[in-house]
Amino acid sequence: MVLLTTGGAPMRWGTDANNKAIPHVRTHGIQQFLNVFRSKKDLRGMPFLWGEEVEHQLIQIHDKTVTLSTEAAAVIDKLSSNSDSGALWGPEYGSYMLESTPGRPYSLSVESLDSVQDNIARRYSMLDKAAPPGVVGTTFVTFPLMGQGNFAHCSDTSTPYSHSLFVPDVCINQTHPRFTNLTVNIRLRRGRKVCVLVPLYVDTHTMENTVDPRLNIDLNPRNDDIFYPMRESSSRNMTDEFHAETEASTAALVPSSSIDLGKDYPVTDTLKQLFTPATLKYYAQYFEGQQREHLHEDHNACPCLVPLVSHPCIYMDCMAFGMGNSGLQVTMQLDNIQEARHVYDQLAILCPVFLALSSATPFQKGLLCDTDVRWLTIAGAVDDRRLEEVPYILKSRYDSISVFISDRTENLEEFNDIDVPINHSYCELLKDSGVDVRLATHIAHLFIRDPLVIYDKMIDIDDVTHTEHFDNIQSTNWQTMRFKPPPVDSDIGWRIEFRVMDIQPTPFENAALAVFIPLLAKAIVNYKPRFYTKISIVDENMGRAHRINPCGEKYAMRKDIFSDKCTASEEETAKMSIDEIFNGKKGGFYGLIPLVRRYLDDEGNGSRLVNSYLRFLSMRAAGRIPTAAQYMRKFVTTHPDYKHDSRLTDSIARDLVRRMHDLAARDFHDDDYLPMSIFSADTVESIE
Repeated sequence: MVLLTTGGAPMRWGTDANNKAIPHVRTHGIQQFLNVFRSKKDLRGMPFLWGEEVEHQLIQIHDKTVTLSTEAAAVIDKLSSNSDSGALWGPEYGSYMLESTPGRPYSLSVESLDSVQDNIARRYSMLDKAAPPGVVGTTFVTFPLMGQGNFAHCSDTSTPYSHSLFVPDVCINQTHPRFTNLTVNIRLRRGRKVCVLVPLYVDTHTMENTVDPRLNIDLNPRNDDIFYPMRESSSRNMTDEFHAETEASTAALVPSSSIDLGKDYPVTDTLKQLFTPATLKYYAQYFEGQQREHLHEDHNACPCLVPLVSHPCIYMDCMAFGMGNSGLQVTMQLDNIQEARHVYDQLAILCPVFLALSSATPFQKGLLCDTDVRWLTIAGAVDDRRLEEVPYILKSRYDSISVFISDRTENLEEFNDIDVPINHSYCELLKDSGVDVRLATHIAHLFIRDPLVIYDKMIDIDDVTHTEHFDNIQSTNWQTMRFKPPPVDSDIGWRIEFRVMDIQPTPFENAALAVFIPLLAKAIVNYKPRFYTKISIVDENMGRAHRINPCGEKYAMRKDIFSDKCTASEEETAKMSIDEIFNGKKGGFYGLIPLVRRYLDDEGNGSRLVNSYLRFLSMRAAGRIPTAAQYMRKFVTTHPDYKHDSRLTDSIARDLVRRMHDLAARDFHDDDYLPMSIFSADTVESIE
C-alpha cells in the first residue's frame, strides 16, 4: 500500500523551502526509526499473519481496439462504499489502476489458506461489476498498447508533469498529490527525463517495419521530437555527508552504435539509461569485444547508451511506463525482529527465481520485447540519480537489496560483498543508539536517498507519535524486499514485504504464488535452511531473470541449504535450473516445493487446494506448462493479424484482453496454459 499521508501543499523540487526541508526530514526520519526500534525491539510472540496486494488495471474494450479507462478513482469510491465486501481498495500510480487487499489478514490455517483464491476472485468480480459500461478489470503487468497512439480514453494529451512524448499525464493518478509530484521531482532531481531502453524482440520484419534507423529505437511518430532538453534546476541538495565523501567523476565506454558519439547529438544525452548491476548483467548478452572485456568495470561502464550495441531498443521516457505496471506483493508479520531479519535475507536471495517463475511481461509500449519481466523497466522509470552519482550509487531506488541484515549468521560480511553506499553520520548515530551494525547499515543505506515529496505542513511533527519522515524515505526505496518496522501505537509486529513478482492474469495463479511465499517463510523459520550467496551473485541472478524465457536460464544457488558449513566460497554454489530450484533434485538441491511440502506435512495444514497450487508451480518450474509471458507472447505471434514485426496491432490487443479477462473470469479454459483437470483441487491428492 502506497504512503498517502498529506499535510499542506507538496513542495517543488529545487526551491529554497524544499532544500531546507530535506535534511530536516532525513534527520528526523532517523530519530523516528530509533524511537520505534527502542519501543518495539523486544516485541515477541506475534502471530504469523500475512496478506497479498493485487494491482488491477481498467481497460475499455471497443469494437476494433482497447483503451485504458482513467476512471479508477470513481470505481474505488464505489467499491469502498461497501464495507462488508471483505476487501480493501486503494489508488495506485496510474489513473487506470487500483490496488486490492483482503479485508483482514490471513493466517496459515487450512481454512484461511483455502480462502485466498476465493477472496481474490471475488475482488476481480467486484471490480468488473463496479467498472463503467464496456470496461473490464484486468491484471496485466502492462497495458498491451501503452504509449501507442491514442491508447487512453481521454481528450487531454498534455504532459506538464512528465514531459513524456508518449503518455499523457491524465494517465497519472491526480486524486492525490503524491503521484504527480513524484513524477515531477524525480525528473527535476535527475536533471532530465527518465530513460528506459528495453531490447526489442527482433522478428522477421522487425528491422524494416519497427526500428527507427536514425536512433536504433522503436519507430514512432514522436521520435522527431526527441531533443536535448534544457537542464532543469536540480540543485545540489544531495545527502550531505555521503555525497561530500564520495564525489567522483564518470567515464563512459564508447559504444558501437548508429549514433556518432563524436558529434554533439542531443539524442546521445536523452537516450542514456543509467547503470545498475542487474541491468549490466542483463544487457551483457548483447555485448561485443571490448564491451565484454569491460563487463565488470562497473564504474567505467556508465552512464552510456544502453545496451551499448547495435541491438534495437524500445524507448520509454516517463514514470508511467514503470510505475504504471502491476505487480503482486506479499507482506508477512513474523514473531520478532530477529526472525523477520533472517527470513528477509533468505527470501531476498530467492527473488530472482520468483521473478522468473512469475514472468508475465512479454511486451512493453505495444511491442514484443527481448525480456519477459517488468523489474528493470520500473527501476529505470524512477531512477532519480544524477550522472555524477552513478559511479558510487550503483542502483536505482527501485532495485534488488544491497545488504543482508540477519543477526543469526556470524560470517554475514562474507556475503555482503558489494560496496554499499551509506550515510556514515547516520550509521554512527544508529550504532551509538544501540542498533547493531548490520541493521544500522541497512537503514543508513536507505537514507542516502533524498525525500522526494514533502508537504509544507508536515515538516515539524512529533517524532515520538509520528513516523512520516521515516516512511517518506522508506516508501521510496522500492527494493525486492522491504523490512517494515511496526507502526506507532499499534498491535502490529515486525514485517517483511516480498515485492518482486509480476502480477498474474488469473486469481488462481496469483493465489498460488501468494500462498506459497508465507508457507516458504514458515518453512524457513522451522527448518532453518540457509540460502546465502554473495549479494553480487543475487544481482547477477536478477540480470539473468530478465532474459527472454527466464525459466530456461540457470541461477547460482547454494548447493546444500542444510549444511553446517556456510561460507561465500564458490565451491558451495552451483548453477541450477528453475526446475531443480523449485522441485529439487535427488542427491542435489533440496527444492523449495519439497521444503514447503515438508512443512505442510509436519503441521498437518495441507489441503487439496494448496496441493493444486504446488502442482501448478511444480509444472511451471519444470517447463510442462508456460509462464504467463510465454503464453501471451505465443498468443501475439500466432494471431492472424501479426505481421512478424514485433508490433501488437489494435485487433491483437483487443483479442488478448478478451482472452485474458475470460480466463480470469473462468469464462474460457485453455488446458495448454492452466490444465485445471490435472492440478485442480477436485482431482489432485498430492504432488508426488
